[in-house]
Amino acid sequence: MPNELNERTLLSKWKVRKLPSKWNYLYIMVIAAALIFTGFTAYGLFQMKTVRERVVNVQPGDSAATIGIRLQKAGIVKNARIFRLVAKLRRADRQLKAGTYIFGGHTNLWDTVSRLQDGLSESIRLTFPEGLSMYRSLGIIAASNLADFDSLSAAATDTSLVRRLTGMPLKSLEGFLYPETYVFPVPCTSDSILAIMTNEFFRKLNNSGIDISAIPDFYDKLILASIVEKEAGNAAERGIIAGVFARRLRIGMALQSCPTVDYVLEKRGIRREVLTTSDTRIPSPYNTYQNPGLPPTPISNPRVESIQAALSPEDKGYLYFFADRRGNNVFSGSYEEHQRLQRQMKL
Repeated sequence: MPNELNERTLLSKWKVRKLPSKWNYLYIMVIAAALIFTGFTAYGLFQMKTVRERVVNVQPGDSAATIGIRLQKAGIVKNARIFRLVAKLRRADRQLKAGTYIFGGHTNLWDTVSRLQDGLSESIRLTFPEGLSMYRSLGIIAASNLADFDSLSAAATDTSLVRRLTGMPLKSLEGFLYPETYVFPVPCTSDSILAIMTNEFFRKLNNSGIDISAIPDFYDKLILASIVEKEAGNAAERGIIAGVFARRLRIGMALQSCPTVDYVLEKRGIRREVLTTSDTRIPSPYNTYQNPGLPPTPISNPRVESIQAALSPEDKGYLYFFADRRGNNVFSGSYEEHQRLQRQMKL
């Protein structure tokens, strides 16, 4: 009997101390929320992501909050406040060093804070796809904060610098900024950036056995190559496309190349999948629908393969072609056949 009373007493005490069911539920929810928050925080801290590299200048006296805002604007961190919180939790908020940093690439928030504690970076990696115009190439550099667009544009159109870099009396470096991945030193002047890219252009030509001194009309070939680069969805078609345009030039037929009109529209901030009739009537020396022959300068920076195609075009007897919207072109020898093939493909 005493044992039974003791058990009842203990059970009664346990029931008194037991939390009501609603408090159990709230307790579990708080714990779950804390675990989820911790998981997401850790994921945000250590998740590796790839972003375009950018130069970020940290001035003496800049606070963690100021640096965080600058990093957020540059697209390096998602949230300036979280950056500041992480720096504070690591007791690094007062140890972030002034200097010029390269942020981006394959990194995460934890690494970003660490790099600000460690010191300066000395180089930045930038990639330029083939077929970009000079305008867009300079835009990539400017977006990285390595140099501002106005100084780059002024250097790229400085005729004395252009002649020094190319050996030709040209108005700009359009066509000579070779598409490649570069590692630029930081800091780097606009002249030096353009010199590095132009030197790569001539290095690629030399490695391919192309001697421009032996090609009197090389600049015309470069202009043609820049059009071929934009028209060739399939790299294997470069030579055939060059052959079409070479034949048109030979018989005095207008090139009627859409990318030459796109080049005009680009600086107006207009980008179209398909040109309109009014687009093809824009008055511009670059509009090859309105003007016979080549445009006055290249319209893009081509790879050496497109230059080789322009130097040795494949004449298959074609005069027309159109894109099939699958990455290839359909070629024909007459306008009638050209129209018939387009109707068949319902373009």
